[in-house]
Amino acid sequence: MSIYTLPALDAPAEDWGRVAVALPGWRWMEGMLAHGHMGAWRTGAAGALAGSWPDPDDPATEGCLLALLGRPHHGLLQPRGTTLGRACIAAAAALGRWPGGAP
Repeated sequence: MSIYTLPALDAPAEDWGRVAVALPGWRWMEGMLAHGHMGAWRTGAAGALAGSWPDPDDPATEGCLLALLGRPHHGLLQPRGTTLGRACIAAAAALGRWPGGAP
């Protein structure tokens, strides 16, 4: 059972992104699309600014979220009408952490 409440499937990407960064094991990966008070940008090796959130609907970010989920892709189900990124966040929330992320 997870202590993380997920947004509705059609909630804004920001809501899903904020859940992603709140999960233990979260880390920024190079190439993710980050959003914050300074707009949107691709992350570099240094990651993103504090308070930023990843765009779970961006294809490059989806790939990074899949990598953070680790192998095997624990319980990953992609409901119709959602993105792979949101499905990855839901799976990580169900596990209570990003298994392929930071220790």
